[in-house]
Amino acid sequence: MVGYYKLISDIGKENDVEINEINSDKDVYNFYNSEERNACNKIDIQDIDYTPIYKEDNLEKFYYLKNIIEENIKSNLKIQEIKTPEVIKSNDKLEELQKLFGLEKFNCNEGYILSPASDFGVFSAYEGKEFEEEDIPLRVYEFARCYRIEDKKRDVLKRPTSFYLPDIHCFMGKDTYKEVLKHLKLYEKILKKIQIPYFIALRISEQEYNNSKEKICNIAKELKNNIIINVVPSSIKYWESKFKYVYKDSNNDFIQLSTVQVDYRTSKIFNIKVKGKNAEIIHSSIGSMERLLYAFLDREL
Repeated sequence: MVGYYKLISDIGKENDVEINEINSDKDVYNFYNSEERNACNKIDIQDIDYTPIYKEDNLEKFYYLKNIIEENIKSNLKIQEIKTPEVIKSNDKLEELQKLFGLEKFNCNEGYILSPASDFGVFSAYEGKEFEEEDIPLRVYEFARCYRIEDKKRDVLKRPTSFYLPDIHCFMGKDTYKEVLKHLKLYEKILKKIQIPYFIALRISEQEYNNSKEKICNIAKELKNNIIINVVPSSIKYWESKFKYVYKDSNNDFIQLSTVQVDYRTSKIFNIKVKGKNAEIIHSSIGSMERLLYAFLDREL
């Protein structure tokens, strides 16, 4: 699913780009920058242990970042804060969502699973809900603990089995990309506050790009930032578009931090509607606390 590529400039102008293929965030970075290899400031994984999750001053830094994130979220967005279970009983709808997300099950006994994403609790809580226009946008925030089966040999530090995610889901009926822009600006503000540099990438289905091109050009203009776009033939998993803020670390690895995704599919599974139509949903997060702490410590070295 390679698709083709566009560049939206920081003045909101669409440009064709001569690229054969971009397979990774590294390729996006190199499109903007000549390849450089930084001196590697290796972080010992013992400095970020997951049982217990952090040690000594790293725990203090964890809460320092958490406080900045939550203060900015709560002062910039009107949210409804909730808490959903970490252990949940699976059912047909959650099975369908799990397959759509492409996640492996974290099975417990008697048909229970450890929740791999806050979506599983949020969508279950709002199943069958019909919103009126005055109800939206409804922004649901959870500081969620998630569990995923990860190959630790592949990336023990950045892909822990259990992680914390400051996660927002917005139920929308219109003006979805105006809401996307609010979240992108918020995460820009937070990342600058904690001094983590980033670049922006976007993957989007061809139909969504054609339908929303003007809105996306406006986002690049408002952010005053170039956005390299991978336009793909069809939707991927549950989203039609996915903006992401990516950090290049001192090991020359690329860490996906913040994401804002537009989703037209999961509301159908859970029968969540706005005035009789399937709700549009924005999945939005500054990034997992583990990856943010990793990037924050990496910047300190």
